[in-house]
Amino acid sequence: MPGNRAVTDGEQPLGHPLSCIRAERGWTYQDVVDIVARRVGNMSARREKAWRWEHRGVVPDLETQQALASELGVPHALLSSSPWPAWLPVGDRTAARVAWTPQDCVAALDATAGTALHDRRGFVIAGAGSAAAAAQRWLALAPLSWPRPATVPAPTAPPPAPTPLLVPASGPAPLPASVPLPASVPPVPVPVSVPAQRTGPSAVPDAPADPVPPALLAALGALEERVPALRRMEAALGGGPVRAVADAELRLVTDLLARGPAARPGPAAAELPARRLFAVAGELACLAGRACFDTGHEAAAERYFSAALSAAHAAADRPLGARVLSAMSLQCLSAGRPQEALAVARAARAGLAREAAGDGRATTPAVTSDTATPTATAAGELSGSVRHSAALLMARQARAHAVLGQADVCQRLLAAAGAILTPDARSSADHRADYCAEAAACELALGRPAAADHWLRRTLAALPEGRARDRAGTLVLRAVAALDQGAADRARGLATDAGRAVEGIGSPRVHRALAALRERLHGRPERHGGGRETPGRDFAMTAL
Repeated sequence: MPGNRAVTDGEQPLGHPLSCIRAERGWTYQDVVDIVARRVGNMSARREKAWRWEHRGVVPDLETQQALASELGVPHALLSSSPWPAWLPVGDRTAARVAWTPQDCVAALDATAGTALHDRRGFVIAGAGSAAAAAQRWLALAPLSWPRPATVPAPTAPPPAPTPLLVPASGPAPLPASVPLPASVPPVPVPVSVPAQRTGPSAVPDAPADPVPPALLAALGALEERVPALRRMEAALGGGPVRAVADAELRLVTDLLARGPAARPGPAAAELPARRLFAVAGELACLAGRACFDTGHEAAAERYFSAALSAAHAAADRPLGARVLSAMSLQCLSAGRPQEALAVARAARAGLAREAAGDGRATTPAVTSDTATPTATAAGELSGSVRHSAALLMARQARAHAVLGQADVCQRLLAAAGAILTPDARSSADHRADYCAEAAACELALGRPAAADHWLRRTLAALPEGRARDRAGTLVLRAVAALDQGAADRARGLATDAGRAVEGIGSPRVHRALAALRERLHGRPERHGGGRETPGRDFAMTAL
């Protein structure tokens, strides 16, 4: 498949746990059935059986599974507690757990950057409900309180000008080295990451503050500038060419965190670059996860998303955490877990509501219903970006309700999200395109291809030119919608357009959707699960 050439490390994802077992042990399909036949004694050893277990969702009978379990050293009791294929031993399934302290976050980033890139498992590894549990934990925890360096005036003269420190405009100025702190100054709150000797009455050191190395600040600024460029690159070229680049930069940020202010004692002012490094790490890990999801490396995507959520929490960046949860919600939908996708998106919206209230703690009122929207609070009018992000999360919830067949709730959510995005001149073309794409996916999931095509045409009109991958995927879905309406000739024309659009784009996800569409057009319907024909809603989960 042309799109597979863009998987930069040359390792194609293994889409089924049995594929991982065979790759690890060097087994062919024939080897698998021969092993079962030898242990069972009454099974015809035809390789097609093993192929169907991997590719058609066929579940082997209990006797066959017990034979395989014996060969693999798996207790038979596990077959009932973890139904096929979850009991197959396919490596560490805990690698996608989220860390909630800065030290643990650095350790999680260190265990992810460089290694997740080569994880070939093309299926989700965390158990059902894991993503929802992580989202609820993120929502319940108060964002970390990073220390704020104090400035104390000299007793007989005006305070000197603070030493410049390249931190965001909202950040505090560093403590001038020449001004001693009186004993009456209370301790400065410190994050969990600060070593124990910096807490308590002497939390603010009397020693002069060490300046932040200029090289660190220069590298940090360059890394922050790279993130938007990498996002644009991924949107244009697909995840294949980008995931290794994002991983390499994540490795660099992780190394800076491991030996920088977050990992050793130092003046409170030096913590500010650490906070920015955690934010950059979260952005890069989320981008790497999205790229892996696009290439079909589902386990790697889970690991990156978990590291990204950890880093967002360590940076006390709620909007970033909400973006990570949005990506996790999409992966849950793709994995056939709509209820979990709904819970994750709902938690992300609640987190944005608490951020808008200027607090973010668990005691702040949250979003209590799917159609509730954050409104003006005591902290002032919500920023446009928070409102737009909340509206898109509402549309994601609508999509999950559509997959569940709950059309009424889906339509209410779409209408509420559209009321925020459509009339707001501040909403970007990207936001409008994403909203239209979510609405189209809803209509496909509900079996309304004509309405889906309306939204898909609006998606194409709103998509910025740089989002070539999404444009190709949208054309695939327009062809699916046409075919579902019985317009085979129009579907063929759109499939041809999609084939041209996807050339040179490293998105195996879109290439797979196009290949499945062509199978249908040639009268060989793609099969999924137990052999049923793939409906339009499955395309919506893969191409958008």
